[in-house]
Amino acid sequence: MNPKLLKIRYALSGGVRKAFRYAEYVAFASRFAAERSATSLPFALMEHRLPLVRKLAGVDPVLFENKKTNLRLALERMNGVILRPGQMFSFWYLVGSPSASKGYREGLALSCGEPTRSVGGGLCQLANALFWMALHSDLEVAERHHHSIDLFPDDARRVPFGTGATVVHNFKDLRLRNPTNLSFQFVFELTKDELIGSLRCSETPERRYQVIERDHRFLERPDGLYRKNSVVRQRWKNGVQESEIVLFENDSKCRYSLNDVFSREAVA
Repeated sequence: MNPKLLKIRYALSGGVRKAFRYAEYVAFASRFAAERSATSLPFALMEHRLPLVRKLAGVDPVLFENKKTNLRLALERMNGVILRPGQMFSFWYLVGSPSASKGYREGLALSCGEPTRSVGGGLCQLANALFWMALHSDLEVAERHHHSIDLFPDDARRVPFGTGATVVHNFKDLRLRNPTNLSFQFVFELTKDELIGSLRCSETPERRYQVIERDHRFLERPDGLYRKNSVVRQRWKNGVQESEIVLFENDSKCRYSLNDVFSREAVA
């Protein structure tokens, strides 16, 4: 499809989705988690650290500095949110519209498979952290959108490839449902160099989860380089593994070459 037509179609479908979402927020407000507390729930399930700056060729470093501002503003509306039994966590319900009038700045974003500058860019890193931590709990993922394109070679990756979550206001949301009788809480700290997330719980859950990667590889195809893997989740109870399931399989087109991968590995 013509790129211009694709953008028009994307905008129209996004407009319909946004209107529906706003109506849903009003009609079912009690279903969405909104309570926030400065006091952390007593039991820490896991901690996740993400570097705020990456070494990406051709990317203006200012975009990373702007991302820090965007993350700070989003956390002012989300940090410490408590997800009670039966409630739904919605990224955009909490954050709202990331507009310039609210102080958001231009950050690195992805639009129609291409890197771009966008007001509010960089919030996907917060969604990535939320999704990764949720995978290590009994929370259910009600909505998640993955990145279909791998833009850059790895730089200090700390989690398996393909475990991110892209968000676009409020067309693409990250939603997590709490089906348990426990309460969960997301607590974040923004330092100079890292976004530090912690998933906490009202009680010690009976089960623990481990998420790992299998069969990671690059494949050269006629239309370019692709990156594949499987993301597997193991469930443990009392030190014994109860089950193992494949959460999803990734098959993403790369916007870089194998030479870029080897060059980065050689430097590391």
